[in-house]
Amino acid sequence: MGAEQRPVYAPGCTIPVVVEIRVGVYRKNAQIGHIHGVRPGAARFDPAIDDEIRDAFTNLLLLCLPHHGEVDDRKTGEQKYPPELLHKWKIQHEGGDGPALAALGRVDEESIGELLAEAFSPPIERLQSIADQLEQTGTLNAEALLQLRQVVHVLRDSPDGPDWRTAQVLGQAAEVFGTRSFTTAAGQLRSAADVIDMSRLAGCR
Repeated sequence: MGAEQRPVYAPGCTIPVVVEIRVGVYRKNAQIGHIHGVRPGAARFDPAIDDEIRDAFTNLLLLCLPHHGEVDDRKTGEQKYPPELLHKWKIQHEGGDGPALAALGRVDEESIGELLAEAFSPPIERLQSIADQLEQTGTLNAEALLQLRQVVHVLRDSPDGPDWRTAQVLGQAAEVFGTRSFTTAAGQLRSAADVIDMSRLAGCR
């Protein structure tokens, strides 16, 4: 499933997290729910949890409007949707992206919108940006790692994109970045970008 088709976190809900409002322009289509409420009286509020943890991505769920109202309902939300269940939703939905998302730390409505918009920019542009960062700094931050994984998903799952071998090169580069072979990782990313460009040129003929 390509990133542009990713649904919200509630199991079985097919509402997309982001919608394309005009060609190439995407907007957030989800609301932020909380595993633990952010203020007294909210569903699943726990006074023992620090504000920094409540505002962190690890405490957030992206939900459609109906599910958000249901999950965060002050009267029934905690009984019907205990923290354990919501944690399960989050783990199942985020999968291998969970650690990178957790590393984002504290986020708000504005930053979530920006992150999602960036996630749907053309893969080739994101790939080039990631390669540049890796080459210049010798490391990738949590946001860049998340973007790299998303690019891999798009290229692997898109019926119109490059073949799996190209996505595999990206996946290998993502692993290499965690070692000291930063130059190798940057080279792999740039090679993958070249393959994408050649694939596009071949498709235009």
